[in-house]
Amino acid sequence: MTIPLPSMVQQLIAHPQASRIGVWLTARRAVLLPLAFAGTLALAFGLGRHSDGAPPAGDPSGAATGRAATSASPTGADRSQGVPISQAQLSRLGLLLVRPELSSGTERPISGFVEAAVGAQSSVGMPIAGSIVRLLVAPGQTVRTGQPLAVVSSPEAAVVRADVDAAQVSAESFELQYRRMLSMGRQGALTWQEVETQRVATLKARSLLRAALAKAKVIGSPDATGQLLLRSPISGHIAAVKASAGSVLQAGEPVAEIGDARGSELRFLVTPLLGGSLQAGQRLRVKAGQQDLRSRVIAVAPDATAEQRVMVVRAEAIEGQLPPAGTAVTAFVTVPSSERRFTLPTDAVQLRNGQPVVFRYRRGIAELATVVIGRRNGERVSILSGLSGDDLVLTGNISVLLSYRTDSKP
Repeated sequence: MTIPLPSMVQQLIAHPQASRIGVWLTARRAVLLPLAFAGTLALAFGLGRHSDGAPPAGDPSGAATGRAATSASPTGADRSQGVPISQAQLSRLGLLLVRPELSSGTERPISGFVEAAVGAQSSVGMPIAGSIVRLLVAPGQTVRTGQPLAVVSSPEAAVVRADVDAAQVSAESFELQYRRMLSMGRQGALTWQEVETQRVATLKARSLLRAALAKAKVIGSPDATGQLLLRSPISGHIAAVKASAGSVLQAGEPVAEIGDARGSELRFLVTPLLGGSLQAGQRLRVKAGQQDLRSRVIAVAPDATAEQRVMVVRAEAIEGQLPPAGTAVTAFVTVPSSERRFTLPTDAVQLRNGQPVVFRYRRGIAELATVVIGRRNGERVSILSGLSGDDLVLTGNISVLLSYRTDSKP
């Protein structure tokens, strides 16, 4: 078996006169080329590692590049400079930008109730003495305007219906006689004085008929037996039924109470001093349990039952639906104040190391700012110092920023 020899050995055998120096250089070149390539790779890797670190001092372009690279996520930002976060990231993280609102007044809470507005409640009573034959509704039932509530039987109603029938017959008789006498007067068989007398009598009969019809309509237009339907004057729900089938009631005694929840309003009792600072059209912020409402003052007037020691404030809802009548509510009235201060939503203010702080947003950076807070009124808190009206403050999902700055101090 023949074993192949290395190329350099074959060259020496074939050309013994060749220079030994040339062969040595060829062997050295075969070893050094791979080593040079490996060194180039190592140098490139080292330069890449160095470029990922902090840029040298005095290189603003490098610093800007580092911030841009970390702005893709708040968790990759430089903690010493705040939290870089873009406008597009705010909505994705549940954050909102608000400006401090300037307030020159102080909110004062006043207590009140939801009550039926004027025209939104009705107490339906007996229009005439009689008995309840049958009730057609029950408490809690919804009714519409004109819907029957009960069947009533009344002897007096039968008399009223008889008067209507008699007046109608009398009016028709006088009308017929007048037409005949008018024809005879034109023929000269009757004087015009006699014709005029009959015309006046006919007009009187017509007026008596209209009066009888109006009286019958007021009590419910009874039939010849004196039965009539007691109807609802408004749309709403039956709050209470005051009578039962078979009850004998006098005129005016209550049968049912009806309320219209859509016609409810807010009523508050305030001192004359506070009432004097309120006026029709003024907006109020209202809390009804966990529900937030916006209302507008309808009227402010002294309470006649309290000898004008208190004033009644009536308001209507302009945003949100009022709860059922009788629900207790609290309104916040802004009264003038000599102090001017800013207010923020309460969730924009957090505590860090026992101090109230906010995240102020400047040039794409969320920075912690220490503030001095005042009174909390519902969902807003007053800021005594630490902010200006031109600042933008983050609110909403602040926890994402607080969790990022766990090792930072405000």
